[in-house]
Amino acid sequence: MRPKLPRKVRRAVVPRIDELVLRRYRTLAARRTRSSALDQATLRAAAHIAERAAEDAEQFHRLYYHSSRQTWKNTEFLGAEVWKNPMDLWLYQELIHELRPDAIIEAGTKFGGSAYYFARIFDLVGHGQVITIDVEPQPGRPEHPRITYLEGSSTDPSIAESVDELVGGGKPLIVLDSSHNRDHVLDELRLWSPRVPVGWHIVVEDTHAGGHPVTTRHRRGGPWAAVERFLAEDDAFVVDESMHKFFFTFNPRGYLKRVR
Repeated sequence: MRPKLPRKVRRAVVPRIDELVLRRYRTLAARRTRSSALDQATLRAAAHIAERAAEDAEQFHRLYYHSSRQTWKNTEFLGAEVWKNPMDLWLYQELIHELRPDAIIEAGTKFGGSAYYFARIFDLVGHGQVITIDVEPQPGRPEHPRITYLEGSSTDPSIAESVDELVGGGKPLIVLDSSHNRDHVLDELRLWSPRVPVGWHIVVEDTHAGGHPVTTRHRRGGPWAAVERFLAEDDAFVVDESMHKFFFTFNPRGYLKRVR
């Protein structure tokens, strides 16, 4: 059986950091025969590089998140506040371009900046609407003909029915960014996941909380714990590891792809 990379390395997707050394690492780790002293030295060096890179990535992640007034809470798109990591915003536009969803269903509107971002990307591809849900209205949210604001809970079946009517049988991309309580997120996943087409995504945001790697605490484990529980009970979804390609996401293990 082929040995796996250390857990921390896999999570950080570090193999691209030093492709040649780490490729050698995999080759050596897979061998069943005794390796030369040089091979063993290479193996140790690769492991050290991988571990160090993972630690550096986590340190930068924590610095970025906990410097929020300078970083993610100081991020705008065409003048609208967008409280997201720009790397994740880039991933979203790639998904929109690839999938051409009929709608993005967003749970958690806040100031409306991400809804506006999605709407303007839809303008560029010439298709799609944004349906965004929040329990609290906010003054001054961006207005755009592709955006529909709904007031209510993202775990309310009646809200889901209203969204279904607006989507009208189309294919949605679903983004969960409302309350980060574990049970709330799990209820959202159970409610909205049946609406995800095979090959498409439901995204659970802020899974980095609770020590993954930022230290923000959420009651009963937060989004990460909700994802783990959901994946244990529904094997139709897997973590889309390709969404970790930038080494830095607020949503580690949060990009869930339906595979059947």
